[in-house]
Amino acid sequence: MNQTTFSSPDSHPAKSVLSAIAEFLLGKKYYAVIINTRGTNRCEISSIIFPTLAAAEKHKNELSATFSYQWVETISFRSRNDYSSEIKRYNTQMK
Repeated sequence: MNQTTFSSPDSHPAKSVLSAIAEFLLGKKYYAVIINTRGTNRCEISSIIFPTLAAAEKHKNELSATFSYQWVETISFRSRNDYSSEIKRYNTQMK
């Protein structure tokens, strides 16, 4: 089955028409990491919102090298707010 795809002007990968409609109605999909402060019962969302699952997984792997935090779960959510510009502004190492 052939799907019609188009490329958005801000250099995102090609999307199907159905996913473009879902993005318009529900918002863009973002990812966040839930972490646990070791030695406590305190769980919280990491302060970074990731535009891709790969970026969230990279952060998860970086957390495993620390003794302060422990990865609990990676969650996804949709929002009509554009967090990608804030990510680029605050995290200069993210591509």
